[in-house]
Amino acid sequence: MAEQEEASKTIKVTMPNRIHQKLKKLSDESGISMSKLMLLATINEYKLIDDKLTPD
Repeated sequence: MAEQEEASKTIKVTMPNRIHQKLKKLSDESGISMSKLMLLATINEYKLIDDKLTPD
């Protein structure tokens, strides 16, 4: 059976200017979008990866 693509959602984020500036600088230096950086940080902080679905 083929894997089904998971639906996605769009969110709007409000943050203090100083955090935005740091995130923007990191994004510019790394070439990774600000939204991806925030998503990766959130996944890491709250351990949102389901180990059962993550390949070894």
